Amino acid sequence: MLTVAHPTPKSFYAHLRGESGILGQHAGKVLWFSYEDGYIVEVTSYADLVVLGEAAIADTQALLDALHGGATAMACSRQMEVR
Repeated sequence: MLTVAHPTPKSFYAHLRGESGILGQHAGKVLWFSYEDGYIVEVTSYADLVVLGEAAIADTQALLDALHGGATAMACSRQMEVR
């Protein structure tokens, strides 16, 4: 069995100002990822925020990938090492 050093981040399905997306926390900031436009914004006001429930692991990973520049940026930034 594999021991994971870092806990799996959690995210939640949410609506912000009527748009569907995912709410998560990264580097101490509460962020919202829009499904419709694909943009990520920091949540500064919780007045128009409706949290629905915990998001699936795949959706959480999609949010983290987007925070790090997307799949293309992640693949191109990997170091190539020969062992």
